[in-house]
Formats: sequence, C-alpha cells, structure tokens
Amino acid sequence: MAVAVLALVLLTTAGCSAIALYQDQSSAATGSAAATADPTVSALEGALAEIRASEQSLSAGATQAAATIAALESTPTNAPTAAAIPAPASAETTLFGSVPIDSDRLNIIAALGFDADGQLLAATRAGEIYVLPDRDGDGVADETRLIFADEAQQLSQVAGLIARGEALILLNGPRLSLLRDRDGDGVYDGVAQLAGKLPADQSPLQASNGLVESPDGRLFSVNITTGEIMQILLRE
Repeated sequence: MAVAVLALVLLTTAGCSAIALYQDQSSAATGSAAATADPTVSALEGALAEIRASEQSLSAGATQAAATIAALESTPTNAPTAAAIPAPASAETTLFGSVPIDSDRLNIIAALGFDADGQLLAATRAGEIYVLPDRDGDGVADETRLIFADEAQQLSQVAGLIARGEALILLNGPRLSLLRDRDGDGVYDGVAQLAGKLPADQSPLQASNGLVESPDGRLFSVNITTGEIMQILLRE
C-alpha cells in the first residue's frame, strides 16, 4: 500500500513538472514570436496612421473646396466689386486721336464705340466710320483709318454705334442698320436695315440720340424732343 502511494506521489510530481515545463516553453515561444513580429506590426500601424492622416487631410480639403464653391455660387458674376472698380479721385483729359470732319456740311463726330478687338471706332453724322487703333498701348492712337465711307449714301444722321461681334449696329435717323465686313479686308462693305421705325405705340427714332447696350443685349436710345427712353429688342 505504501509503495502504491509513493508511486502515485512520484507520478503526480513528475506530471506537474512536465506541465510547468510546457508552460514555460510556450511562454518563451510566444514571447519570441511577439518579439519577431514587432517590426512588422509597427510598420503596419505606421502605414495605417498615414492612411488615417491622409483621409483627414482629404476630408478637410473637400470641406474647404465645398465652401469655396458655395461662396462663388452665391456671388453674382456680373456684380463689380469695390476693388475692381475704385472710385476715381480726379480726372484729366489728353488727346487720343482725331477724325477729319466737315463742319460746313455738319459732318461732325456723332458716335463712339469699340469693335470686337477693343479698338476705338468713331462715326460721323454723314455715315463715315473710322477706327483708331492703339497697338503699342501708349494711350495715343497710332492712326486714323476710314473703314466705311458710305459712298452709296446708305447711312445718314448717325447718332449711335454698337459693336455686335464682328458686325456694327448703327442708329441712323429713323433706322437701325447693320454693317458687315463681308470679304474680311478690314473695311465694312455690307449694309442691312434691321428696323425702320419703332412700333406705332412707341416713339419714332427720327429725333433719337445715342445708343447703349445693356448686359443682357437690349439696346436703348432716347427721343431728345420728348424725353422718352426707347428700348430696342434685337431678333435673331
């Protein structure tokens, strides 16, 4: 009986030692594996941190872009800002150029305008049109060139001039006329009548003076004898 008890004690002791040894070896192996995996884990964690930082940066950029777009959409594009058009403090007059006139037959400069290239145009009351380019930008016209002579006397009593693309619209007496450069040589050679008189319930154009264009393309003139402002709608 004593022998059997002793054997059981020895077996139990040996089993405990084996279990303890296995646990020690497992812990050592786990620690070694963890130590071996540490560089990889660190690299992955670093990459993840960079991805999260990039996501935050992209999110902030998208928020800023959305705010910028909203601000642009809420600002009228045709509304000039105070910085864009400052109020003048003074003014001076200098000579830009001149156009030949004939005061004996009252052929005076009747209208000014600009062509599609931004060159100054001057029209006389007899229907002659001159261009005064300033190619070097020194504030003085380089030349005065006749670009429409009205030899067929298709125009008269010119009182307004507006450029519409490559064409010119003239208010002349009771008519609204369109001039084109049909052969592209820089001289206008085609005249077409856009309107004779305004409708009967509006003021006629005979006593008109000046021609201006609104941002939406409408034209306006004035009857100097009645004080009425006339609106002219162009039809395609």
